[in-house]
Amino acid sequence: MLSADHLCVSGRLAPLDLHWQPGERVALIGPNGSGKSTLLGLLAGLHAPDSGQVRYDGEAMTALDAPSLARRRALLTQRVSPALGMPVFELLRLGVAEDALHAGLERVLDVLELHPLLARDVARLSGGEQQRVLIARTLLQGWPIGRGRVILLDEPLAGLDLHHQLALLRLLRELSERGALLVVSLHDLNLALQWSSRVVCLEQGRCVFNGASAALEQGLLEQVFKIRADRVEAAGRSWLVTPLE
Repeated sequence: MLSADHLCVSGRLAPLDLHWQPGERVALIGPNGSGKSTLLGLLAGLHAPDSGQVRYDGEAMTALDAPSLARRRALLTQRVSPALGMPVFELLRLGVAEDALHAGLERVLDVLELHPLLARDVARLSGGEQQRVLIARTLLQGWPIGRGRVILLDEPLAGLDLHHQLALLRLLRELSERGALLVVSLHDLNLALQWSSRVVCLEQGRCVFNGASAALEQGLLEQVFKIRADRVEAAGRSWLVTPLE
């Protein structure tokens, strides 16, 4: 469904090959500056690679015009400036088809608890509230979300409290069950491993792991993140504990 063949950006991302299918939940992990945002930007078509190619359903992204690409993928970047002086509801409507707005609005508003904010000026919201609005807009741009849709999110949990982090991850899991492909960069390793079906781990622009979440080894995480991590079994799950000492 989404593939990258020998994708490379000189000095930022070493050549890598990726092949993902509908319904997969892919967590991108790695230290700051490891190439996660660069990779998401390449997959979304924000900038061109020095070599290699991205394909959607076997079709080269370079052959897709802007409307065709927009129908296939939605992207949340880290650097988004909310429109100042605009009510939340008006911002949510920008660039969203009316049928998609009506189909997905209530579900997204409920999960992200945005009903009380709809009439408020985006500029007067807290950072976490603005992030929830931007996430909602991204998801609505990709609606109806199902097989054939790709959702690319760059650190969507940044600025969210734990309640809204978990609510969003549950919604993203629900969307994957409808057949959407989710590719999300995450910093919380426990949340990343719980939520994802696959993990891509980057280190200094190189892909050092690409596989099932359950196969990711503790030793690799310690090496990449330069930490000591202990695995603890609790509630039927394996958790990572990183001691301060």
